[in-house]
Amino acid sequence: MNLPRVRLKGETMLKRNSILLPAVLLLFLGSPFVLSQGQKVDKPAREITLKECITHVLAGNLDLSIEAFNPAIDEASISSSREKYIPDFSLTYYKQDQNQPGTWGVEGTTVMNRYDNYTLSLNERVVTGGTISLSFSNSSTDTSRAFTVINPSYNSSFRLNVTQPLLKGFGPKVNRIETLQAINQRDISLSSLKSRLIQTIYDVEAAYWNLYSAIENLRVQENSLEQSRAILKKNQEAVRIGTKSALDILTSEAEVARYEDFLVSARLTVEQNEESLKKILNLPDESPVSAQSLIPKDKPVIEKMDISYEEALRIALEQRPEIAQTEIELENNADSISFYRNELLPQLDLTFSTWSPGQSGIKNIYDTGNAFTGTVIGQIKGSRMDALKEALRRTYKNWSVNLSLSLPLANIFARNSLAKVKIEREQALLRLERQKQSIAYEVAGAIKELQNAERKIASSKASRELQEKRLEAEMQKYQ
Repeated sequence: MNLPRVRLKGETMLKRNSILLPAVLLLFLGSPFVLSQGQKVDKPAREITLKECITHVLAGNLDLSIEAFNPAIDEASISSSREKYIPDFSLTYYKQDQNQPGTWGVEGTTVMNRYDNYTLSLNERVVTGGTISLSFSNSSTDTSRAFTVINPSYNSSFRLNVTQPLLKGFGPKVNRIETLQAINQRDISLSSLKSRLIQTIYDVEAAYWNLYSAIENLRVQENSLEQSRAILKKNQEAVRIGTKSALDILTSEAEVARYEDFLVSARLTVEQNEESLKKILNLPDESPVSAQSLIPKDKPVIEKMDISYEEALRIALEQRPEIAQTEIELENNADSISFYRNELLPQLDLTFSTWSPGQSGIKNIYDTGNAFTGTVIGQIKGSRMDALKEALRRTYKNWSVNLSLSLPLANIFARNSLAKVKIEREQALLRLERQKQSIAYEVAGAIKELQNAERKIASSKASRELQEKRLEAEMQKYQ
């Protein structure tokens, strides 16, 4: 079944339609919007459009300004969670100059040792849960001990270490849990901001069109009072010439009194709706606009659009921010369940290392080839660079593999956490189902209101035409 929908000129959303009925009905009752001549205006009036109201509220609403910071804060949290995968670079230098008494006769009474070391390392975490470490060190040793073959000596080492969990802590999803939940929290903040924006715009629209409706109703009541006074005057003239009785005058006077009461109520409603709009606009007391009467410049426009209940419900489920928030919470729950399930696994780590040393320096050559019995007959000179080249050529290749298995007792707490997030997921699923039911009821109610509005518009139009014919007949009769 196709259903009508009523839109307002300048309207940005159609969340609820009950506020449109008074303005729509009054649209058929009169001419273009103006203040009636009988309305008393004690302060200057200012025309204002719906767009101006919405722009002013969005620009000056402190609650929205505060809410708008949340996505930026969550974006910073996302960046922070990713920083742990940025490589860590370190450079250290160590130097030692040591003098100590000799403990061996051939060393002499004092032994001198000089040592310095440069170490360069690069460490990085990977999304699979492992770590990669690349390091290079270069050191020099100079000693006064006798019988040393290489003195001073230069030593270099190039080392690569890779550590990777194979069970607990393995996988990109487990290790990116903090980033994934930070992204979801940002999306929740955006949905919350969207919800606040929609509600704020709706409040502005409701206040704007309620004021328009109140002013139009005031104009109708003034016209009705003017017409009832004219009828009273004609009845008085008819009684004077004897064509009507005094009862007709009493009836006309009662009608005048009734419309005077309606007029007082209508003026009060205009004042109340104007204050409501000013309150939403948050106008300061010193603002020139706060001292003026606000006159809505936009007018409602009737536009019939065919839409089925199924289509309206589909759009509502896609656009409602609370649905999006609950679905994101379910994603968080699913990620947390995967994480805590992984925490229950044993800790099995694989460590692989490979390294290559290099050595150089001033090497003494002994005639006997023995430092204890021979005499130095020559030297082969080397440098730090020679030790580095030897390490990089991987003259001496070394590697190791290590597997370690552990069963942490902390797994019992992971079971409690897993049970907790499972319960929270069930709760979120029920909340999502309740929200969908609530939205379905709201959509059905809104469609019924639109149907009633369409029927009332048609009946009001017919009633107005009959009243105009009746008034014309009465005027001809009295003339």
